[in-house]
Amino acid sequence: MQEIEKISILYKNMVINDETFGASWKNIELGKQVFSLIKSLPLTQEGESESSAQKVRLLLNMLMLMDEMSTPRFCIEVREYISTLCPDEEENIAALAMLRDYIDPSLKMEEYCAKYKKFLKFDPVERSLEWEKVIYRVEQECEEILQGEPRGMGFCFMYWAAKAKVLSKYGIRWKSPSQMNPGVLFD
Repeated sequence: MQEIEKISILYKNMVINDETFGASWKNIELGKQVFSLIKSLPLTQEGESESSAQKVRLLLNMLMLMDEMSTPRFCIEVREYISTLCPDEEENIAALAMLRDYIDPSLKMEEYCAKYKKFLKFDPVERSLEWEKVIYRVEQECEEILQGEPRGMGFCFMYWAAKAKVLSKYGIRWKSPSQMNPGVLFD
């Protein structure tokens, strides 16, 4: 019951982050904690027959509160675990295929965008393991840099500039969505 209570608290915090502008990045670490706790629970609880289905629902809901493209390898791990619990979950199968394609270096970004009907191009570095290893810290540092800045029109450009600067500290050269999509108006 302690683990279930911890999961409940973590999940509530994830919902709050998801509903707070610019705070969903915090769900990266919370999601990892939730996943670890869920995996530690027995497959079925005493007196229950649907524990695995409940785990699947909770994990799918957890993933909806995350930007899966920020941590695709972690999300693949979660979705693979979901597949062991419920192999026929069609949405999970499709999302798992999309994530695997996302991190596949042989699939060019333009091909990925066409295949999955994504209209905005992204910097392929976002698909890398190096990106995934540092993205939580990068977002944390961006939050500190931009603390107190109004989150209205034009904020995305300040955010992208801060993000590029912080990523460069980690040896990652990144092009923002506006650089990747000239001619698209943001904000």
